[in-house]
Amino acid sequence: MRTAPLLFAAVCLALAAPAAAWKGELKAGVRPIAEVKARAESGDLVTVEGRIADVATGSGSRLVVTLEDSTGSVLVRVPEHLLRKLNGGHAPEVGIHVRVGGKWDHASLDDETWGIHAQTAERVD
Repeated sequence: MRTAPLLFAAVCLALAAPAAAWKGELKAGVRPIAEVKARAESGDLVTVEGRIADVATGSGSRLVVTLEDSTGSVLVRVPEHLLRKLNGGHAPEVGIHVRVGGKWDHASLDDETWGIHAQTAERVD
């Protein structure tokens, strides 16, 4: 009799854990871009890895990078302090493989486009 309520609580927690794991945490490990685009919600902290496919200037003259992996592509807004760390202050280079962690958001891009506001970035060789 006592195990039934505990079993029920464990099942409920197990079902809720995947959804709760995204909100407000830097998800452990790199996630495929397609998974992030399908599951992330505004404010989630995510980590992706891929090849820089394009570099453009976004609003406020911030650089916006298109990052691609085998599952898709995503826009990444790159703050200047990360540019200094990654590439000596120069614009990111197309073809470089990088890992980026940051906040899933659209306010820093535009109202229709979702992407990552980078908070961490590193070259992956």
